Amino acid sequence: MLVKIGLSSQFWLVSFFLNLINFDRKRLTSFLARANVQTVTVQKIIGTKIRIERKQIGLTLEKFAKKLGISAITLQRIETGKSSPSVVLLSEIAQHLKKSIHSFLEDKEASFVCIRRRNQRSISSPMLKIKIIGPRNLIAENIVVTYGELKKGKKIDPHTNRGTEYNYNIEGKSELILDGQSYFLEAGDSTVFDARLEHSVTALQKIKFFGIFVEDKK
Repeated sequence: MLVKIGLSSQFWLVSFFLNLINFDRKRLTSFLARANVQTVTVQKIIGTKIRIERKQIGLTLEKFAKKLGISAITLQRIETGKSSPSVVLLSEIAQHLKKSIHSFLEDKEASFVCIRRRNQRSISSPMLKIKIIGPRNLIAENIVVTYGELKKGKKIDPHTNRGTEYNYNIEGKSELILDGQSYFLEAGDSTVFDARLEHSVTALQKIKFFGIFVEDKK
């Protein structure tokens, strides 16, 4: 089943996801005002929590660093507060420790997250570019936020995913084939559907899109 969302519903969805992320304007303003003073404190808070969780599951620093694909020295610097992990690395750390990113950022001084462009993971080919702008555990362990571009005439082949997909067409026109049915989409259109149904996308013009995937926890 496909749900095509009008403009008023899109405003509701934006509001919903802002609430989901638990955006707190006063807290953010307060954090930014003290950012230069509190940077070291935040790094130590995050590092200490990582070290505690690592030890609780019985992993040595060396073994955990190997799982993450980083050096033991890098992990030691993070745990001692001498350096700060990127959000992408913190997402991987949280996933291995079976925690959410926000469990490391519960302190009021560490409640603001910024994912720099250089730290966003990209999956690119000559026809398709996908960026992970919201990795797992940033909002929740089963939510991934992406930005994508697909060149005119190119296609994302039929596939399925275990969960629900929400997509917003930023630019261009495309054809979505969902469970054998065709839907033509243009800039400003949104879709929500059961991703367990086979689906594919063909770009009728170059398209840019924003997506949220909510994995089924079952």
